[in-house]
Amino acid sequence: MRPVTTPAVPRWLPAPIALHVAVLGALLYAAFLSKGPWDSDYWWHIRTGELISEGQFPRTDPFSFTWAGMPWTLHEWLSELLIFKLVDGLGYVGAVLVFALVPGIAIGILAFALHRLGLRTAAVAIATSLAAFLVIPYATIRPQALSWIFFAVLVAGLLHLRPDRARWSLLLVPFFVLWANVHGLWVVGLAVLVVYAVLTVVRMTPMSPAKGWALAMIPLAMLGTAFTPEGPSLLLYPLRYVDAGDWGMANITEWQSPDFHDPAHLPFLVFMGAVAIFGRWRVPWWMSLLAFMGVAMTLLALRNGAVAAILGAPAIAVGIDAALRDWRPDRPERSPRIARQRRLLEVVVAGLIAVAGVVIFWPQDIGAAVRASENRELPVQGVALLRERVPDGRILAEYGWGGYVIGQMFPDGARVMVDGRNDMYDDAILEEYGLVRDADPGWADVAERYEVDALLFPPYRAITKGPAEDAGWCEAYRDENEVVYLRSCD
Repeated sequence: MRPVTTPAVPRWLPAPIALHVAVLGALLYAAFLSKGPWDSDYWWHIRTGELISEGQFPRTDPFSFTWAGMPWTLHEWLSELLIFKLVDGLGYVGAVLVFALVPGIAIGILAFALHRLGLRTAAVAIATSLAAFLVIPYATIRPQALSWIFFAVLVAGLLHLRPDRARWSLLLVPFFVLWANVHGLWVVGLAVLVVYAVLTVVRMTPMSPAKGWALAMIPLAMLGTAFTPEGPSLLLYPLRYVDAGDWGMANITEWQSPDFHDPAHLPFLVFMGAVAIFGRWRVPWWMSLLAFMGVAMTLLALRNGAVAAILGAPAIAVGIDAALRDWRPDRPERSPRIARQRRLLEVVVAGLIAVAGVVIFWPQDIGAAVRASENRELPVQGVALLRERVPDGRILAEYGWGGYVIGQMFPDGARVMVDGRNDMYDDAILEEYGLVRDADPGWADVAERYEVDALLFPPYRAITKGPAEDAGWCEAYRDENEVVYLRSCD
């Protein structure tokens, strides 16, 4: 790739790539706030962070009545502590404003790394815009979001790794020390290094003259993961997700394959098309394989969409750059005056786009927008009633609502049957939860055996359409979003 030269322009005018990153970052920030950061898992994450801040480090489950006292791997403790500290110091809205920066930071790192390869700005802008379009639906206050920054840094490092910079590999130890304490997606980062090392051995990466260093990256990264509260055993933790018959993969939307009849999945379809078109257009094999790996991961589980965006953007950018050079190999030189005028125009247009995007997407009242998103998606009214009637009860809630129940009721002594930690619960417990949710034969015996005090489900679940009342449960609250049943209305 040849470096792109640009005629001299005043230093006070920002470079095109800086303009792109600034505008895209502003749009991502506003879009994050507009769509709402709600995520029911946030609530059990923040309660965990609170426990850690108080000097506790739970190694057994403190939140449920089905897995209480049983082992729990706290594999994202550092990010949970960070979330709690942010909320404790800045309030929930303040934490939202901080986490809204994460998508822009990750995409910005990627954009600057690609630009330094000498790619045309248009190629970088298109690829990172597609990546941003794919990332934003997943953006929320959740440890997983922090992993996007780690992925961006890892990919940026590989883009610029050369034999004369081989000692950069030593940085993988502290890098993975931090990542392994922040979130479990470090294991995908390790898989990326394995792919890169294998392709290096077969002379398909720039590091081929330094194969030893490339192969050393794998044990160096694994060494970093050993410096966590779990020690070397953390390397075995990802095996919990290998079983394709896992209840979570069958019942949780983010663990399922995309449905392209759903408009929400169109960003991934567009991104996948871009990878298919440009992913092999004079693109190094290692970039192509990472792009296709990200697409394959997302086809298996929607939750990997943001990872696919970061892994695939380099291949798309390089492919588009190659296509542009094929279409227009030599760009005409511009006089300094025309170059300055063009740059001024770019600054004005970028500013207008950023302002227009922020005006369109930015909520007038961020706090109200956050609360509105919670009221739409979470059982706010039902949990408020439960806090009055059974503050320390055993609550059998919709799987996706268990975290919210923990967040609101755990301090008073309430416990849940299940919540978003499907990797922790035994499949038998999750199957019993499904028995109650679907009002299958024997559901009442499950509720009786666990001495459940309240049921909390959306009105479209089978249990809310007569079986609960037939079994003697009392309907205490119902609206278009939630239904609450108590064992007794006395």
